[in-house]
Amino acid sequence: MSKTRLSKPGFSAKSVLTIILIAASSASYAAESIDQLATRIGMDHFREAIKNGDRNAFKTLPAKGYKDGLTGLLVKTNTYVNPEYSFAECDTDTVFVSVKEHKTIPGCRVSLKLASKDADGSYHDNGIRIEYGIATGSKKFIANNSAWAQHAITGDKVLESSLKRYANDTVCTAWSTMAKNIAIGRDEHNPASVYQQQIEDLRGKPGITESNIVFAHALAGMVYKDMAAKKPQEIEALVYQTCQSGM
Repeated sequence: MSKTRLSKPGFSAKSVLTIILIAASSASYAAESIDQLATRIGMDHFREAIKNGDRNAFKTLPAKGYKDGLTGLLVKTNTYVNPEYSFAECDTDTVFVSVKEHKTIPGCRVSLKLASKDADGSYHDNGIRIEYGIATGSKKFIANNSAWAQHAITGDKVLESSLKRYANDTVCTAWSTMAKNIAIGRDEHNPASVYQQQIEDLRGKPGITESNIVFAHALAGMVYKDMAAKKPQEIEALVYQTCQSGM
C-alpha cells in the first residue's frame, strides 16, 4: 500500500517579509498621533494652498472620474477655493463617525468654500462648501458630514453639474448687467462711442479674450440699435434669458 505524504505549507522569505511590513504599517497607522497624521497627509501644504488660492494642491482629495482628484473637478468646472472662508485643521474631535449622534474622533479635515474668480482676483461665493476628513490611523479621506464631498467621492456628477450651472449663471449675469448699464447710459444720452472705447480698454486685461471683446462690441451696438426702444430692465432680462438658453 502506498502512503500519501503530507507536506507542510511553506512561505518564501519574500512572502514573510511582505506580511511583516504590512502588519508593521497597519500597526503604525493604528498608533498614529494627530501630528503624525498631519505630517503624513501634508496639512501644511493644504493650508498654504488655501492661503494662496491654489486649487492645484487638492489632487489627493478623492473625486471619482477625475484624473487629478478634486483638483481635476475644480479645473474642469472653472471653480476656485475662496481663501477667506476655507481652512484645514486637525483636532481631537474633527472627523465625524456619526452625524446623528454628533460623534467625532481625532483626525484632520479640509473644508473648502467654492467660488468663481474674476479677472481682478476677487472671489464670488457659489453657495457650496465641500469638506473631507481623515481619522488618525486611516489611509483615506472620507466625506466629513458633507453631501458635496460624498457626491465627489462616488462620482455621480451631481457636484460637477451644480458647479457648471453656477458658472453659466455667473457669465449670463455679467453680460446682462453690462447690457443694462449701457442702456442706462444710452437713456442719459451718452454716445455709443463711450462704451465702445471702454470695451476697447479691456483688451489685454487678465481673463479677457478676443471673443469677449467682439461680443461686448456687438452687445453695445444692439443696445443702441436693435433694442433702442427697450428699457434697461427689459434689456437685462432679455440678455440673461438669451444667454441661458444658449448655454
